[in-house]
Amino acid sequence: MNTVAELKAFLDAMSYRETHAVKPDVRVGRFPFVTISRQTGAGGHSLADALLDAMRQERDSLFHGWQVFDHELCKQLVQDPKLHVSMQALLTEEYHSQIEDLLFNMMLGDTPQDIVVKKIFQTVRTLTTVGKAIIVGRAGSCVTKGLPLGVHVRLVAPEPVRVRRMMQLLRVSEQEARAVVQKQDRDRARLVRDFFHRDINDPLLYDAVWNTDAVSLEAIAEAMIALIVSKVQDQKTATGGSRMTDALVGAGGTSAVAPGHALRSGVPVGTGEQRRSHEAQTSGTQ
Repeated sequence: MNTVAELKAFLDAMSYRETHAVKPDVRVGRFPFVTISRQTGAGGHSLADALLDAMRQERDSLFHGWQVFDHELCKQLVQDPKLHVSMQALLTEEYHSQIEDLLFNMMLGDTPQDIVVKKIFQTVRTLTTVGKAIIVGRAGSCVTKGLPLGVHVRLVAPEPVRVRRMMQLLRVSEQEARAVVQKQDRDRARLVRDFFHRDINDPLLYDAVWNTDAVSLEAIAEAMIALIVSKVQDQKTATGGSRMTDALVGAGGTSAVAPGHALRSGVPVGTGEQRRSHEAQTSGTQ
């Protein structure tokens, strides 16, 4: 688990970039980001770790300085006074107000519990507007709807596989693990349905849906690196290149495509040597 100091360092670093670079459009965002939706036991947090590992292998600074945020970390950002101050410094009050207005128009519900959930959603939207955030859960693909630099994936796996994984993780019986899997899946589906009137299992909410019983997390992470590059390239094309180039280079980034990558239909393909090296590094791991 990340410490408060680590979270504050990430927020302060991103805040510094915002102070010294072109201000982002809240409807576009600054850097790319990732949202991971998952069935319980499908490996959402494990994929986030695998993605960070893959990013560390990239030389392009576009992939440096990313941070993972899940429900507990987002709650910390809302509740911890030091982190809250750092969060507010990420964007000006004008931008925070625009984000709040966007979410108000997107979401339903006004009970005390709804207000808490909305604050977490607002935190997620702020983090992804700035970018370089990996959001695990929290209806990420719905909260960040319309931000073009987002890569949205959903992880699934057969229920027996997920139950076995939860048995090992929680050290509980098969019956207890199955109850946890089914309850958490219901709760996550309800969150998306109640606040956004969407079906969490709708594949159209995501750029890709992966079966983690059939595909390794390392392979998924490598594909997501390619998706991130593709999203940046698409946005550069859509904006004529100037705004996105200024945003990335002005914040210390290099080109959108890492050295040693070629583009095939907008998706980066590593050189043969790089791929063989990557496969050797990840061989036998899960």
